Amino acid sequence: MKKLTLFLFLTIGAILLGACGAEENGEDNNGAENGDTENDTVITIGNAPYDYETPPIEITKLIAEEYGYEVEVMEGDVAFMFLSLTQNDVDIWPGVWPEIHQTYLDKFDGEFEMGSTIYDEAPTGWAVPTYVEADTIGELVGNEEMVNGKLIGFEPGSGMMLTTEEVIEAHGLDLEVVSGTMASMMAEVDYAVSQEEPILFLGWRPHTMFRNYDLKVLEDEEGIWGVDSQDWGVSNDFKDKAPEIYNFVNNFEMSIEEVEEYLYNNQDEGKDATELAQQWIDDNRSDIDAWLEAE
Repeated sequence: MKKLTLFLFLTIGAILLGACGAEENGEDNNGAENGDTENDTVITIGNAPYDYETPPIEITKLIAEEYGYEVEVMEGDVAFMFLSLTQNDVDIWPGVWPEIHQTYLDKFDGEFEMGSTIYDEAPTGWAVPTYVEADTIGELVGNEEMVNGKLIGFEPGSGMMLTTEEVIEAHGLDLEVVSGTMASMMAEVDYAVSQEEPILFLGWRPHTMFRNYDLKVLEDEEGIWGVDSQDWGVSNDFKDKAPEIYNFVNNFEMSIEEVEEYLYNNQDEGKDATELAQQWIDDNRSDIDAWLEAE
């Protein structure tokens, strides 16, 4: 009797375990058939501390997640981003400026790929409030007191700070270069404009500074400052890792005006960055679908 009872117990247990296993397999199979299984590939997007990188990062993150990829965002300065691309620690980074970052591009030539140009004809250089009388950099030579004898910048390893040193030398200017962060620079600008005091700082588009203040970019007679483009940097292994997103970052475009509108709505109007990205995706879905398929 004891043996029979044990036999029945084991038999019933086996049947129950088999049924549970079949049910789990059925759920897994149904999930796979419906395309609901997650992709275990992790895409790492680089992010240097500049506002203009936010829109393409948020948009690309949502598109990658639509394809089931997990996305991580890795922060660091410009030098760190270039090095990380060459070591495949960062897969993609929407922060390469071919003119400003020429030194880095020469150093790491062939160690990563260039993706699409997000936008071009973006003005870069030194900016002042419109009430400052100078219109060119040359007018500051010997008249550095017009801007209190200094230039307000940000992270010392950034491309614009490196170019600034080149511009100062080319023009023979006697200017103190004050480094810091993007936030500290903009705080200085905000205070100076509110007091109508002179200030010289790094300026470019796209940025909400040109929407919030009356500014002008000084003409550079030496031709060092000018216009530039914002491009994707892509690690050499990314094509095989995530082919759809590789196609996407090789075709992605977003105008300067669209980036500035996004930043204004996010920073000044307090709208959610992810919701703004989703709205842009919804408005540009047909183009995005083409970018994902195009080689």
